[in-house]
Formats: sequence, structure tokens, C-alpha cells
Amino acid sequence: MRRTRALSVAATLAIVAGAAHAGVIEIDSFHLGGFYDLDAAGMPLIPDNDMSFQNYFMGHTTVSGFTTTERRSFFAFDLSSLAIPDGEEIVSVSFGFELLFGGVLANFTGGEPEHVTFSSTMMPYDAIADPDGAGVGVDEVFDALGTGTEYAGFDIDAGGTPPGSYEVVLSDAALMDMEFAASMGEAFVISGKLDTYDPDPGALFEFVFGLSDIVVDGMPTGMPVPKLIITTAPIPAPSGVLVLAGAGLAASRRRR
Repeated sequence: MRRTRALSVAATLAIVAGAAHAGVIEIDSFHLGGFYDLDAAGMPLIPDNDMSFQNYFMGHTTVSGFTTTERRSFFAFDLSSLAIPDGEEIVSVSFGFELLFGGVLANFTGGEPEHVTFSSTMMPYDAIADPDGAGVGVDEVFDALGTGTEYAGFDIDAGGTPPGSYEVVLSDAALMDMEFAASMGEAFVISGKLDTYDPDPGALFEFVFGLSDIVVDGMPTGMPVPKLIITTAPIPAPSGVLVLAGAGLAASRRRR
């Protein structure tokens, strides 16, 4: 009997000790794009919210002699397949994206870094995907991007940020919003803007995250898709479990 009890206690301790192990779940953004500010005449530019073209640059660029107004981005995530293992809980969530060489053409005023803000947005996904159907103006969607509750910030150094994959840890507010969206069966949306955007009309380029075409003409390009990186861990056992386990072990030793 003493041997059996000792083994049981050892097994209990092993389970408690294993509680530190975490798991990772990655969810790709299924829809991303951007909306533009009004032009000088107060007219909106056609937004890049068409599924056949997905790119997440922020700022303005010049193509064929035409300079756009400021562009802000959105990233939508379908959480319907999110399954948290039994006995575990979400402990953190990060936003992962790719920064390619040549993907930054900004003026770095005063030599300071450019700063990107990722945030919530008051616009639901349905309004972003179809503003006309939702009865909202595309300028209203633009105004709502990158201006909600801040989820995270990201600096791009004037000296050159190395190309590669980046992971930005999101705030507790983002975690709460993501869990709420999942519970309601809604898409979770992250929005972003170049917080240090300079609207200098003489600048042909002022953008970050260029060369980020995920889909062009309906065809995936192979560019890594921005993703949510969700970390889970076992739900901590009540402190009494540890106390009882320790007491059982002590009793087993005394009886020996």
C-alpha cells in the first residue's frame, strides 16, 4: 500500500510540474487590405477591400504619376476553427507579419523612427468588407482604422530595420476583444496606421510594409500571410492541490 500511494503522489506532482508547458495556435488573416483618406477635393478613393487584391502597406505611394492619399490597413481573422485544448486557456496573443527588403520608403523626419500603431476599430468586419451594404461611407471606415484601443506599436528604425518575420505581442485588450469575437462568432479585426505619417504633398512616397502583396488578381503570391499567434497553457491547479500533494508525500515518507 505504501508503494502505491507514493507512486500516486509522484504522478500528481508530475502533472502539476508539466503545467508550465505551453501550446501555440496560428491563424492566418483571411482578408486584409486598406482604405484611403479623402483627396483634396473631398472625394474618397476606391478602397482596397476586394478579396482579389490584398496588400497591407500604410501611408501613400505614387504609381504611374498618381500619388495616393494616406492609406490605413485592416486584418480580419476567422476564429470559427479556434479550438482551445481541454484544460488549457489562452495566456497571450501576438500579431505576426513580414517586413521585406525595400518595404519602407519613408522620410524619417528628424532621423526618428517611423511608428506603426495596431488597434481595434469601431467598424465591424461586415462594414469593412462591404461599406455600401452596411450603409457607411468609405471615409468613415478610413477614420476608424488605427484609431481604436491600442493593441500594440511597432517602430521602424531610420537606420534600417532588418527584413524578416516580426512578432508583436498584443495587449490584454486585444486578447479580450479576440475572445469576445470568438464567443459571438464574429471575425476579429486588427487595424493599423502609420502613426508618424507625414502628408507632405511633395513627397512621392511615405509608406511602410510595401511589397506585401498577399493576393493579386485573385491569385495567392506566396507572400507570408499576417497571422495571429495564440499561446495557450494549462489552467493553473488550485493551490490546495500542491498542498495536498506535498502533505501526501510527507506522510508517505514518514510511514517508510
